[in-house]
Amino acid sequence: MPPRPAIFEFGPRNFVCNSCLSALRKRSTVTWPIRQLSQATGAPAPGRTKRRSPEQEAERLKTLQTLGLLRDAPDKLSVNYFEQGESGKLRRIQDENEFGKELIDPGGELDARLKELEGQLQGVTDMAKAIENMGGKEEADKLRRQFARDPDGNADDLLLDEIDNPSMSLLAIPVDGLNGNRQHRIHRLNDRIRRCSRAHERNDVLPKDVQDLWKAYSAARATMSGRWHTVPTSTWEFLWQILSAEYAFNTSRMSYIYALAKDMQQSGVSLRPEQQILALEAMFVDGWENEAIENHRRHVTTLGTNPETFVPFWQLGLQMYCRVGDLERAQRVATTIFESPHDTDPRFVQPLIKLCTETPSAIETGFKLYRDLRVSLGDSMTIEDYDTIISYFLASGNTEHALFIFVDMMKSGSVDLVGAQHYPPSVANPFFFGKWLKRLIGAGDLEGALNVLLFMRSHAITPRAIQVNGLIGAWLRSGVADNARKAEDIAWAMINTRIQFVELRRRKSSIPDVNLYQSGDGWPRANLETFCLLAENYKERGLTAKMGPLWQSFQAAEIAPNSFMLNQLLLSLLQEGNTKTLLPMYQEMFGRFGLKPDPHTFMALWQALPVNRFTRIPPKDLDSEVSRTRGLFAEMIKHISVFQSKDKLEIDDFLARNLLHSFRKIQDRAGLLLAYRALRRIFDYNPPDMVVFEMLLGTLDLERLAKRREGSKLIRARWSLDHYLAHRQQELVKSGEMKDGEDMSPEIRAEETGNFLELQLEAAFSDVEEANAQRLAIEAAEEMGLQARTTRDAETP
Repeated sequence: MPPRPAIFEFGPRNFVCNSCLSALRKRSTVTWPIRQLSQATGAPAPGRTKRRSPEQEAERLKTLQTLGLLRDAPDKLSVNYFEQGESGKLRRIQDENEFGKELIDPGGELDARLKELEGQLQGVTDMAKAIENMGGKEEADKLRRQFARDPDGNADDLLLDEIDNPSMSLLAIPVDGLNGNRQHRIHRLNDRIRRCSRAHERNDVLPKDVQDLWKAYSAARATMSGRWHTVPTSTWEFLWQILSAEYAFNTSRMSYIYALAKDMQQSGVSLRPEQQILALEAMFVDGWENEAIENHRRHVTTLGTNPETFVPFWQLGLQMYCRVGDLERAQRVATTIFESPHDTDPRFVQPLIKLCTETPSAIETGFKLYRDLRVSLGDSMTIEDYDTIISYFLASGNTEHALFIFVDMMKSGSVDLVGAQHYPPSVANPFFFGKWLKRLIGAGDLEGALNVLLFMRSHAITPRAIQVNGLIGAWLRSGVADNARKAEDIAWAMINTRIQFVELRRRKSSIPDVNLYQSGDGWPRANLETFCLLAENYKERGLTAKMGPLWQSFQAAEIAPNSFMLNQLLLSLLQEGNTKTLLPMYQEMFGRFGLKPDPHTFMALWQALPVNRFTRIPPKDLDSEVSRTRGLFAEMIKHISVFQSKDKLEIDDFLARNLLHSFRKIQDRAGLLLAYRALRRIFDYNPPDMVVFEMLLGTLDLERLAKRREGSKLIRARWSLDHYLAHRQQELVKSGEMKDGEDMSPEIRAEETGNFLELQLEAAFSDVEEANAQRLAIEAAEEMGLQARTTRDAETP
């Protein structure tokens, strides 16, 4: 490593530049002759030791002055100082005073900060004097201590607080008698209280404000527990106001209230009635159920008789008794509310309805409560109210009562099924129940949807296959093992129903005089969607062993397949590694049923090629793999219409990349060039930079290539592409297609990048097969189904 210049040793400041050093050297060479001439002018020689008397020295100086040989002062060396700023620009320092100042306070930051602190100190002093004159000596002392503790971060905020809101100081907790960490915790809590107060006044309380306030309060609780009496009442009120607020983000609200209420009681602060009710609820929610219920009973004669707290107090009691399953007390509380003269929202009875549905002996009581609620609400009863109560009955297995409520919702009370021996046709049909199923599945109530299906079967109402498929698909998408098991059980029951139907149909055709009837458990016949749902799920979960029985059952069901079903079968064979039968299976199935493949079919076929399954192809097998790969490309061109998207042909980037690498791996340069040209001309495909570099470097993993210390190849490829694009940009500017200084648009750059790769592939093909290039290109085009384009593609091999 070469030695660093001297300038780097001095740093950005306090150095002497080369020009000054040069000037110093020149000045030193001139001073030596002057010292030699000093003997002739009467100056003492360096070696003389004789001393003159004061009179003689005065006479000598007077003589020299008369002759004009006396100098006023010796020559001084001139040194220039420079300062280098953050931008790297040098600035000459004026004099030694400025130089010393820059050494002590670079940039003048310290001086500016001192002036700022002096201004803040003067402001705090004036404010403290004003407060002290108004009789607030303690507040003035607190203000001075606060500034001394934190002069940097909060001095300005503190001044603004005192000016805009003089009562802010009343929220601060005193720190007298505290020191160290205990004092620091109280200071921190005061700071968080002040910040939250400002945010609350602006109606801009953020989640971080509440979280920081609670953290500071939790840290200071131990310190305050020994001196609760020092916490001002206004501070307790403010803490309650913030921590108990029903913000959407305040998910720990009840835990905050429970802890805060206990501390307030220990400090001797009396909770207001509404605060006591909220504290009871917080105690119950926080897990102290028995204690909350006991406290609720103690306050029956106080909160339970106060007109302002009567309704919330008894509604809280109803919710608590319903949560613990005490039906008897819950009913007594509900009766108390019903018989009171206070106005209440009739929906308060919903927890009691839920408890009744969970108690077998109280089902009818719960249904009666629903009917009373419906009468009380009238037209104001919403669909959400119906859905909530329906879910209570469905969850407890009371599907018939849930049906009654659903009919009330759908028929607006015009049809009443209670006590009916038979359901009317407008209800007892799969279309009506299908609406219910769709609503339940959409709301995520899959267990309720299953109960409805079982209820339909028990009443000889066969659901439609599409309705059951909806539940099967929702179960499979949930990813829950128990749901997947239920989905498979019902799907296979539907498949068995379908196979029975096919067998019954076959027997009827052979024995026309015998009446045969299908027996089953009431599930509808499976359709193509049922098989597709199972096939897709088995493929995604890698359950290839189940695909065989499913495919056999599919053939026995005599349902015409679609490309999706066959694609799942092909992809399962691919996952299993059984690629030898994949192409024959495709040819047989698509030929037998007259189906058209889709892009997903070709994705499976290209991945099934040996060149994409094995690391290396033996040289003796290359010719056969070339024929196989070209034949698959010809098959894709044959079904090119399946790539139609709106008004143009499109091919998936993954499929195009896989296709190009397939030709590259078998070293079929003619096939690679023609396939790439076909992708560009037919599908308007231009590869991204990553694919370009992969084709040029012959790899599928550029990152691995760089890790093997072959990153220079990638750098050269990148440089070649950039050089080509820069050259093309100059040509486009000359031709007038682009303006000078204008960057290439993404479309033009993609097109030019595609041209660059095509030129590289043409050069590689011509270098290897220069003599037979045209003949080989024509042969490849014929095998790849590109005969119509042979002449144009072979002209520039």
